[in-house]
Amino acid sequence: MKRSTALTILLAMAAAVVVYSFAAEKEVSVTGEVIDSACYIKMGAKGAGHAECATNCAKAGIPLAILEDKTDKVWMVASDKDAESGNVKLDQYIAKKVTVKGKTFERGGQRILAITSVQPAS
Repeated sequence: MKRSTALTILLAMAAAVVVYSFAAEKEVSVTGEVIDSACYIKMGAKGAGHAECATNCAKAGIPLAILEDKTDKVWMVASDKDAESGNVKLDQYIAKKVTVKGKTFERGGQRILAITSVQPAS
């Protein structure tokens, strides 16, 4: 009896882990401005007047991000390809509005959007 109860609990826990891992990965579409994360978070810098600085920051390795139009939330980004920075997909759109599609991942209270496509927003 104890053995079957332990096995049932173990299977339930394994199923919960599988369900959670699928729920944590969602397809989304986000529209907003491409910003440099450091200057925006520290100073609120964004827009065309900050494009040159944001470009220099991105070239220096500062991560680009998306400032979502609807919510004013900052989406940190990654590429959907291993060992490729999310900056590669966004650097031509700095200080411009884009619509980005991808999968979201969340761990340890942090959220990231793995970009599968980027298009200028209309």
